[in-house]
Amino acid sequence: MKKQLCILVALFAVTVLNLNAQVGIGTTSPDPSAILDVTSTTKGVLPPRMTSGQRLAITTPADGLLVYQTGANAGYWLRLAGAWVRLATGDDLTGSGAGFASSTTGAVVAVLLGGTKVELPDYKSLGADITANATSDVFTVSKAGRYRISYIVNTTAALLMSSRITINGTPSIPLTFNPLLSVSTYQAEAIVTLAAGSTISLELFGLLGVAVLMNNAQGAALNIQRVD
Repeated sequence: MKKQLCILVALFAVTVLNLNAQVGIGTTSPDPSAILDVTSTTKGVLPPRMTSGQRLAITTPADGLLVYQTGANAGYWLRLAGAWVRLATGDDLTGSGAGFASSTTGAVVAVLLGGTKVELPDYKSLGADITANATSDVFTVSKAGRYRISYIVNTTAALLMSSRITINGTPSIPLTFNPLLSVSTYQAEAIVTLAAGSTISLELFGLLGVAVLMNNAQGAALNIQRVD
């Protein structure tokens, strides 16, 4: 008899839930607009926590799926329009993963065929996660992620040379500009994936000579911004 009563109570509860289509946790009167209403003043809701590999291994994730990723690029990840999107964190909003540096005083760069780093000491605005060396020609990112990198170089005369970004000393092809004719402006932009501790440098190469950057203007500039 007791067993039968328990079954009846369970069936009744399921029926009520199905009729109301609402569940309240910590409340007996869930908000009418919510299918699930969790009420507490001392505890929070903890979503599934997993590594990047575990998140990517989820089979056919539905749009709206939310998980908390641990390890690299930690934070909340939302499935949106068929792709995973990392929600903005405090670091993203405060700009700790963004940096800008420039040369504005007419610097003279002795360009070598194999490449010469461009120093950018005149104006710098670097977030806490980006540092520069003493000569401002090597910039280090402390956190892994995808970064938007862009640069521009303006010379006083048109030259037949090339420009590029090197990452950890290796030229980045998407961030290399090889003009076919002499030009006075060199620029490129791309989003690249960087490991924690990666170094970034702006270089001029392909010329054995001197390049004079514009004075009292943006002779050369580098932008670095973490996007996720």
